[in-house]
Amino acid sequence: MKTDTDDFIRKRFNDLDQRASARAYPVYTDFCDARELSILHTMHFFSTVTTDGGYELSERQMVCFMPSDAFFEQNGDFPFKAIRISCRNQNFAESLTHRDYLGALMNLGIRRELLGDLLVDSKDHSCTLFCVDRIAPLIPDNIISVRHTEVFASLIDFHGSDIRPSFRQETIIISSDRLDSLVAAAAHTSRTKGCLLIDSERVMINSRIEKSHTRQISSGDIITIRGNGKFRISDFTGLTNKGRIKVSIEWYD
Repeated sequence: MKTDTDDFIRKRFNDLDQRASARAYPVYTDFCDARELSILHTMHFFSTVTTDGGYELSERQMVCFMPSDAFFEQNGDFPFKAIRISCRNQNFAESLTHRDYLGALMNLGIRRELLGDLLVDSKDHSCTLFCVDRIAPLIPDNIISVRHTEVFASLIDFHGSDIRPSFRQETIIISSDRLDSLVAAAAHTSRTKGCLLIDSERVMINSRIEKSHTRQISSGDIITIRGNGKFRISDFTGLTNKGRIKVSIEWYD
């Protein structure tokens, strides 16, 4: 689904809802990003709406509109596949990033909405990704390198598997458990600039855009700061000598 204005996204979701009801058959989107999903969760539909991105806490997810009068139930199999990209020779592998893998895939002519999350394993020099069914054969047949590293790709069975992102640990210090304080510390910027990030709708909590500076944060919350990355609040680990709060966060690689 192409990212556009909020009204365009709402209209698109409503159209899919009406199409599912008219056909009495489930209708699926391509992969939606966090902004689109945030809008989805504010809407009401005639259909039963479910989402899936291939693993728990996925950011990019496919949406299913299941009409209430359909003659069958959604069986859990969304129309997407999982693919693992691996380097051919570990000894000559570069330190590849999410951007590197995404760039190689888009160089194949693949649009971003056809891809779900890309989970990079820096230790194994691999990347697990999700893509819509119709382009699944394209990737193993065509991707031969990422930057200067030779790679190969293969379909994997992700049902029942323990796919999860890897994390980078960091401890930050905040003055209060408000969102603006957390954003400023995590982005290593001032409180004023942290508030601007929130005002410009670049901050999400648990895949929903959050506009309140004073929103209280909690352990387990997943925060996305567009342009900086995504992290999970692991724990509040105590106070400094000056009474400020120490927070352990886990950045998604």
